[in-house]
Amino acid sequence: MTLVKSLAARGIGAFWSIFVIPKLAYDVIRHPLAFFGAKKRENRPNCLDDPELGTHGFIRIEGMRYHYVANGPEDKPLMLLVHGFPECWYSWRYQLKEFKKDYRVVAIDNRGYGETDKPPNVSDYQMSYLVGDIEKLVNAFGYKSCILVGHDWGAAIAWAVASKFPSIVDKLIIMNVPHGKAFAKHLATSRSQFLKSWYIFLFQLPWLAEWLIWANDYKAFDSMMRWYHNAVSKDDIEALKYSISQSGTLSASINYYRAAIRYEADQSYVKHISDTPTLLIWGDADMALEKEMAVLSGNYVSDFTLKFIEGASHWVQQDDPELVNEAMREFLK
Repeated sequence: MTLVKSLAARGIGAFWSIFVIPKLAYDVIRHPLAFFGAKKRENRPNCLDDPELGTHGFIRIEGMRYHYVANGPEDKPLMLLVHGFPECWYSWRYQLKEFKKDYRVVAIDNRGYGETDKPPNVSDYQMSYLVGDIEKLVNAFGYKSCILVGHDWGAAIAWAVASKFPSIVDKLIIMNVPHGKAFAKHLATSRSQFLKSWYIFLFQLPWLAEWLIWANDYKAFDSMMRWYHNAVSKDDIEALKYSISQSGTLSASINYYRAAIRYEADQSYVKHISDTPTLLIWGDADMALEKEMAVLSGNYVSDFTLKFIEGASHWVQQDDPELVNEAMREFLK
């Protein structure tokens, strides 16, 4: 069944490539030097070393090295922040500063991202490994449980952690990703959501997704700026480019999508009803995920709070940080 699903996804991806390949070819012919002109980024941009955001650190668990930035006293409760695609720990810059007085706030570079190790195989990015990373990190940081906060892929991982290891999640805060069952149900019945998910299928094809993002010095990141409700600085975009340009990161980040299709996750990672108190924050101007799924997610959580952020994009915690932080504080009272 998994093989059939994988082949079907690649077939759909091949269809979408009909629209992507001519655009790439046109760019190569028209501006070959620019197309192949990705800069070599060896040093962190200054914004990534802002002391107000916290201290950089590394931790090694079972041979895997993880990079993180931590802020706040070590004797405070742990708030663990898990980023999404195609970002890094820096996507939590506003939360690292906001919650440092009340929590030990730790933002990680996920497996395969930035300065964290990058296992080479698609199979290394199965949900079981992604969830296992979080469970091990909570313990390695010296805690038994945490406030777990996730966005995009980090949110998908956080949903699964709360399902598989509920005892390590005191409260769950999710941003702009629905419960797995809500996503599956809506995708099966919504043509518009299926079309908005085109990139998931395109990412199943080897190399093409990497070229699409890498081309013209990661121009895809510059295009992301128009999706934000509030201004994102050039330094912020350069920080993301620095992270994704680290050796192996681009393919590793796309391998999350490939592994999700190729390998069936155990149902224990998608509990039908979660008892973990959960806040779902949703920017209602998300161009990739429809907000109906946010409402539907409440059917799978017994203690559920939903907060829409009007006009905010998919990258809600960066797009409208004041309202997001306010919603988080209210939930954490």
